[in-house]
Amino acid sequence: MSAIEFQDFSCFYKYKKEYIAALDHINLCVENGELLVILGQSGSGKTTLLKCVLGLCDYISGQLYIDGIPIDQFDLKNSNIGYIRQELNLYPHMTVYENIAFPLRMIHTPQAEVDRRVKELAALLEIDWLLTRKPKQLSGGQLQRVAIARALIKNPVTVLFDEPFSAIDPTLRTEMRQLVKKIHQTFGCTILFVTHDLTDALNLAERVVILEEGKIEAVGTPQELTQKGYL
Repeated sequence: MSAIEFQDFSCFYKYKKEYIAALDHINLCVENGELLVILGQSGSGKTTLLKCVLGLCDYISGQLYIDGIPIDQFDLKNSNIGYIRQELNLYPHMTVYENIAFPLRMIHTPQAEVDRRVKELAALLEIDWLLTRKPKQLSGGQLQRVAIARALIKNPVTVLFDEPFSAIDPTLRTEMRQLVKKIHQTFGCTILFVTHDLTDALNLAERVVILEEGKIEAVGTPQELTQKGYL
């Protein structure tokens, strides 16, 4: 069973009295444990695709399954899907520790378990020395790691990355790509990574989906798509 499956799936935005297709008849299977990169320019439908997986789009047609369950029957509120967006949205009044712990607090996890998981994950992401700091005291790369830690703290089976590296410099992007690979290998989770950056796709993906104007132009490994002239 695929982790995520789109069958003849479309998504629409309402503009005045019209419905405009943001995704147009998408057919795609994302396999369990796969690191899939969605590559496309601004306006191609990349972020909309992630929002559909999160159940945040109102006007849809076709079928979308999460772990074999139709999206309209899937318990998204209690699902274990991690989401890292371009705007990191850390809580400025909380320490790094409390930012990471927040999702566990919301489900009333015992304090001993919270403490263990936060410290283990912070060590894995090499931010354990920052746990008492506030977000305003962190660099861009450190903020990224905290946001990723918060998304991973509930051990999600699927993690969605929405252009998380677009605001950081090229040297740091290389470091963060290595971190994504480390997360994938360590947790074995399914990852959908959205980007407009070709280098991200070439360095991260097991498969690449090229989106253009809401349609899938091509799907394949980086090597296959390079040979065919798509990359």
